[in-house]
Amino acid sequence: MDKKIYRHITLPNGLQCVLICDTVALKQRKLDGYDDDESSDDDHDDSSSGDESKESDDGDDDDGTRKAATALLVNVGSYHDPPYLQGLSHFLEHMLFLGTEDFPVENAYDSFLSQHGGDDNAYTDMEHTLYHYCIPQDNNSKHVWKALEMFSSFFKCPLLKGEMADRELKAVESEFELNKNSDDARLSQLMSFTCGMDGNAPIMDKNWNEKIDGGSSSSEKSFHPFAKFPWGNMNSLKTEPEAKGIDVMEELRDHYNSHYYAQNMRLVVMAGYELDEIQRQVVQYFKDVPANPRSNVDNTTTNLHPYKLPFHSSSLGKIYRALPVRHRHTLSLTWQIPSICSHWRTKPAEYLAHLLGHEASGSILAVLKQRGWATGCSAGTGDDGEGDSSMHALFGFSFSLSEEGVQHWEKVIGVVFSYLGMLKYYFNEGYVDENGEKKEGLPRWIYNELKSVAELSYKYADEGDVTDTVEVVAEAMAPWYNLPTDRLLDGDTLLFGEVVDNDCVSRLLFNYFTPTNMRVDFMSSLFGREADFKDGTSLSPNIEEKKAEDTDEMTVEKDCAVAVFDIEKAGAPTIEPRFETKFWVETISSSIMKQWEENSTPQLPGSELELKLPPINSYIPTNFELKPLPADDSSHPLLNCSVKVCISNGKKKQWYPACVIKFKTEKNNHLLLLHFEDEHEQWYTVDSNIVDTDADAIEAGFESSFDNGKVKFKVTAVPREGEGIVFSYGDADHDYDVEDGVAFPPIPPASPESRLPQLVYSKNSLKLWHMQDRRFKRPLADLRLNFVCDGMNDALKQACMDLFCKLCADALAETCYLASVCELGSSLYSNDTGFSIRVNGFDDKVMLLAKEVLDVVMSFRGRDGHTCLPSTIKDSRFDACLEVLRRNYSNSGMDASSFVTGLRLLCLKPSTKSSFSKLKALEGISSDKFVECMNQVLQKISVEAYYHGNVCREDADKAAQMISEALTIHHRGLPKKKMPSKLIIKAKDAVDHHLITSPTVDPTDNNTSVEVYFQIGKDDLTNRVLVDLLEHVLDEPFYNELRTKEQFGYEVSCGARWTFGVLGMSFKVTTSCKTADEASARVDRFLGEFRAQLESMSDESFMEHLVSLAKEKLEMFDSMEDECGSYWSEICEGRFDFEGHRKEVQCLKTITKESLLAAYDDWLHPICHKGKPKKRRRVVFHVIGKGTIGRPTVDDPSEIGEHVDGLVRDFHNSVKGETWGKISF
Repeated sequence: MDKKIYRHITLPNGLQCVLICDTVALKQRKLDGYDDDESSDDDHDDSSSGDESKESDDGDDDDGTRKAATALLVNVGSYHDPPYLQGLSHFLEHMLFLGTEDFPVENAYDSFLSQHGGDDNAYTDMEHTLYHYCIPQDNNSKHVWKALEMFSSFFKCPLLKGEMADRELKAVESEFELNKNSDDARLSQLMSFTCGMDGNAPIMDKNWNEKIDGGSSSSEKSFHPFAKFPWGNMNSLKTEPEAKGIDVMEELRDHYNSHYYAQNMRLVVMAGYELDEIQRQVVQYFKDVPANPRSNVDNTTTNLHPYKLPFHSSSLGKIYRALPVRHRHTLSLTWQIPSICSHWRTKPAEYLAHLLGHEASGSILAVLKQRGWATGCSAGTGDDGEGDSSMHALFGFSFSLSEEGVQHWEKVIGVVFSYLGMLKYYFNEGYVDENGEKKEGLPRWIYNELKSVAELSYKYADEGDVTDTVEVVAEAMAPWYNLPTDRLLDGDTLLFGEVVDNDCVSRLLFNYFTPTNMRVDFMSSLFGREADFKDGTSLSPNIEEKKAEDTDEMTVEKDCAVAVFDIEKAGAPTIEPRFETKFWVETISSSIMKQWEENSTPQLPGSELELKLPPINSYIPTNFELKPLPADDSSHPLLNCSVKVCISNGKKKQWYPACVIKFKTEKNNHLLLLHFEDEHEQWYTVDSNIVDTDADAIEAGFESSFDNGKVKFKVTAVPREGEGIVFSYGDADHDYDVEDGVAFPPIPPASPESRLPQLVYSKNSLKLWHMQDRRFKRPLADLRLNFVCDGMNDALKQACMDLFCKLCADALAETCYLASVCELGSSLYSNDTGFSIRVNGFDDKVMLLAKEVLDVVMSFRGRDGHTCLPSTIKDSRFDACLEVLRRNYSNSGMDASSFVTGLRLLCLKPSTKSSFSKLKALEGISSDKFVECMNQVLQKISVEAYYHGNVCREDADKAAQMISEALTIHHRGLPKKKMPSKLIIKAKDAVDHHLITSPTVDPTDNNTSVEVYFQIGKDDLTNRVLVDLLEHVLDEPFYNELRTKEQFGYEVSCGARWTFGVLGMSFKVTTSCKTADEASARVDRFLGEFRAQLESMSDESFMEHLVSLAKEKLEMFDSMEDECGSYWSEICEGRFDFEGHRKEVQCLKTITKESLLAAYDDWLHPICHKGKPKKRRRVVFHVIGKGTIGRPTVDDPSEIGEHVDGLVRDFHNSVKGETWGKISF
């Protein structure tokens, strides 16, 4: 269904490129350059526009062409960092954004993209670095090719100035600090540090001597790239190298000169232009990228192939127990295997991941859940360069354990090896194919199912975001991945062989998935957490921590079945030097290893385990037909097109722009409804010669007539997939004005009601909305339901609702997993007023899964007087799910940035109860008390539902019937007056702001996060547009000043806020180098200083901001999911303004710089016109990290929750609980 055109080229300098023509956008531009003579009915030289736009902030129905996008991959990553400058590739990625010789102004590139509605980013992986950007497309090429020129200079002439380096190093350090307390990142670095391939200790000398061996069997340890520290921080990039006399900037430039050359790069450019034009621009701007390294180095410097497996034999056969930051119990098994890049055709590692990680009946997880030992699992090599590289692959199998499972970790692993033994048994036994012949390997249907689902998923996939498109193609081009050119688009997704590569599967199963080739990492808060080691002291006052160089391990032989880890007897932990993770290394006992070996021999497992191969999947779809549209609003190739119509005006005929908004068949006539710019609408009869015209024949420039030749027309713009009605003036000069930012884009007419969600079932108990897909034409559907329950106003009921959703999801896990394998998704989650369900995927099976979900959920209803759990829920799962929920509550707010936002919402939304209060409410909860609470909550409920996609009205009626029946005969809906009100606290309008200060929940977190919130008032169209425009104008300057220039922190942002109908604006800074007072004061100082810039902004710049924002609001949806989500948001919030984007753009046309300045003065500026501090509805939130000035003292970390709840109560009391009242739309 992909209509784009691709071309692969190689420039003379060796740069390989994929050029992508966005064909429909191209069609809209085909008549550019022509001029109309409006008075002539013979002149058909009509101009068309490439109406472009950007995604609306609130996801409304968006129309317009997509952005152009570019991605460039450099075949160098963290694995290529010299050991004496670890993190250098990441640091270099940062530095490239700070100006070039051609564009020396530091933020010129970011500022250009931001002003014209684009954005950019980059990331550093293990073997490559990728840069990308996107920008709205312009008909006269001005912005698209200017962005490409600026981007290309990154790779020809970056400044890489030393005076910028110290400042940007702070950004790298801030990024590291933001992630320092991520348990996943800590575990990853722990594996690198303890892989045994670091030359005994990290080499910090520039004149290092790499030793390359063939794998982990070598007796001499070598320095393997896996042993490096990819993040980089101030220590690895400044303190340590400078102490060794290393010139970091010289090394940085040398790294660039050695690796950033054309033959080591891959480029992808996607735009709405002819391939020849794209190629011309690419050649122009990238031909001067040097073909070879600029420095005198060996061209093979990027080649990592000589390296093999990363774990030395001395690091295997051990268990690494580490202290987590969060409350968690994660058991991770890792097998190192040879690189699997060359096996892209049948993907044997993914095949084994499917078998090991499946969650249906008979799976490893199902057995572990039955025993109460695990709650979840994941298996595979992963998508990042750490798990799958040119040197090796790491096949991981991780489990989320229960507290009981922690005590039985070795039995958990025993089950894994029993399953591997079963796979080996079936592999040796073989299977009988359809011809009665015995074949080697596992039953063929397993692979066939995976292949079939992959093909369906690929065939019907949404095109998605343009940045994702170019990024995925660029990643597929990575030299280390080695995909053939003709498979760049699908080689990473599809399965190509008739059968899986059994030779490879056999080698992995029998040679690599063994106990002796396995590494075990175990993180559990039962061992303690990092916060338990205060100020560097250990859990026991008699234990002193071991430094990283003291790597002696203990060997503990255990003869008992269960080996419980005793932290007091274990001795002092070792400390990983980068993230400072504390861990213990223990050799796994020979008796346990022997047992695992026995389990893994080819054999069927004992009947007590109930292990078996995955069942045949009943959710594989078989019907892909698109449902017919209603006869009175059907489909036609001209539908949604922009046209110019030649109409008599007195004695003259003139061409008028219009768009086709509806098609119907009536008395054998084919009728099209046209909407004109003056809002006039007129039906026309389609001439017989175009009744059966193929859709592909309709493009910009197509000409014909209506009403039996009486009315001539010509097409000026054609909608692309995902677009609704498009509108073009068909006047080149006018359209170019739009693109140059001096005129607004044309605003499409309102969609007919039949093209928007329709309320098709309306009762107190159930309201169901429906819309049949017309844009994406895929056999997909999305069913969303929101259950509003009675009395959800206290912490216990909200906590019980959270537990209810966990229990239902747990009971449905096996069913929903099978569905998910077939791209059929489902989710069940709680909210302040009840809970929501979503089922989406191929429409052939959506209602089948939805009924399964509703049957379990509704099994809790109609049970007044019962105190036992319904039969759909196993009694043993209550405690397991309760344990997980409590752990989730305990981990809430552990990230300072998310915590400060959560704190703001707790203060503004009195109906929301904190995780701390819900955790306390669950103390002593029993299943009986839980059931009693749910009986009350579910007694009266009302359901709002939306059914969207390849579903007709008849399907919607069936869905309403199915939902009504699921609600049971005992159902009573909530009357409208009983529906919960969504109230928002009204902040005081005062000179002095309200300051709310909390310590970080994690006492080891060095980050401080500040959010300065300005409350504006009840939502109305003009103010909403003004807030959006202020965000558009402020975002880049705010980031540039505080993040780029002054290095306040890695996370600096501002944005509009819409909270239950109340408008606001928020400014956020997360920092590890500034105090909270410094950050919040700097925000206010910025707002004081910026007014002069706003006042002096030129009319041209102001208009560019208006036009760019208008384009954003008119941009098309990327997928059916985005469109459905936008409409569902309108339904849930009770706005029902499905085309709010049009009203906002119409309003935007009336905004002047004076009105924007007045709003800025009224809402944000700290000084009034008299030069004195002014009143504002301003609330400042500080979440202060470890060791930072102003951090509140809370004696016991466990009491932070009560402290936070107290802060929220105090804030509510300070405003006397005043709210904005019930807001109607």
